[in-house]
Amino acid sequence: MSPASRKALWAAATYWTSPLQVGSHHIARGLVARGWEVAYISDPISPWHLLGGVDLAKRAALYWHGGMSDLDDRLWAYVPAALAVPANQPLLRSGWVQRTWQRLSIPGVIGMAQRRGFGHVDLLGINSFSQPFWLEALQADCSVFRVADQYDQYPKFTPAARQVEAQIARSVDVVAYTARVLEPYVQSMHPRRAVHFPNGLDFKHFAGKQWACPAEYMQIPRPIVVYMGALDLRFDSELVMQAVERLPQVSFVVVGPQVSDPHLQPRPNLYLLGPKQYAQVPAYLQHADVGIIPFDVARHPELVNGIHPLKLYQYLACGLPVVATAWQELESLNSPAHLSHTPDQFVASLQQALEEKGGAAERIEYASQADWDRRLDDFLETLGLAG
Repeated sequence: MSPASRKALWAAATYWTSPLQVGSHHIARGLVARGWEVAYISDPISPWHLLGGVDLAKRAALYWHGGMSDLDDRLWAYVPAALAVPANQPLLRSGWVQRTWQRLSIPGVIGMAQRRGFGHVDLLGINSFSQPFWLEALQADCSVFRVADQYDQYPKFTPAARQVEAQIARSVDVVAYTARVLEPYVQSMHPRRAVHFPNGLDFKHFAGKQWACPAEYMQIPRPIVVYMGALDLRFDSELVMQAVERLPQVSFVVVGPQVSDPHLQPRPNLYLLGPKQYAQVPAYLQHADVGIIPFDVARHPELVNGIHPLKLYQYLACGLPVVATAWQELESLNSPAHLSHTPDQFVASLQQALEEKGGAAERIEYASQADWDRRLDDFLETLGLAG
């Protein structure tokens, strides 16, 4: 079968147009660039989300319009909707909902995929423990479960999700894990085969050209320290606030979906800019002075130690010095990042990074080795799907 006729369905936790573009997005793009047709189906929405105050606008648009075509019509992205979906809430945390919510989807998500021509695929990729049903609903020549985090450390993870996750891991042909530290976690689920498939970056997107300075930066005094990404339980807001208070001459910019965090208090040198589309991200990084990864190792050691950080490569590809808290996977990467174990070290590392002269070429070269093109080529070779 020629590469041009190959098809993949990727079941992902994150929707296609999310401002947080993660590994699932880049893998799907990489497959399309290699001539594949891809169905990208994210976790479902439900009326229950509205009761929790979740903003569904972008995901609802992908549902109401029957999905969207992208990448020269070679990718179809869809968000299903169902009367009940898996969640860590009464009634919704049951094993029945976890395994069979697709029966309540309107229209039926399986039928939608089949009508789009994805009843038989060369590759079925699952990056969500909420979508195990694809293993029985489709014919797949090769199936992969991609483990990008130690999922059992998240609040939404339930006993039912744990059972389904282990079921997926035992059923697929290959379990791919992003961080070396995750290997014991993956092996505990007794997969048929497990391989290391680390995160990467779209190197050309971040280092391919010089972007114009964002208008918001024109009003922000320099130097600028930037954090780009999710503000979830991994983000150590207390550490960031300590740095904000101890370095009043430095502007701290946080770019990411706004959340209610009692520790992120207004300060003259703290700027919360909200989420930005993926196309805008390089501009906010290229025109900053330092990138930070302040993850909360102390409170969430099992979760953080298993993170292989995309933002490390994105910062470095833009030439930025990087200051991060030290965790197990990050230490193993031998990157140019400044690693700290205490708040004092974090602040001292920031001061050192702000005074650095040169080194951008070495940082960019390090990031280039993590290009998704290289990562995906190696992975497809491992699966016997290269060429």
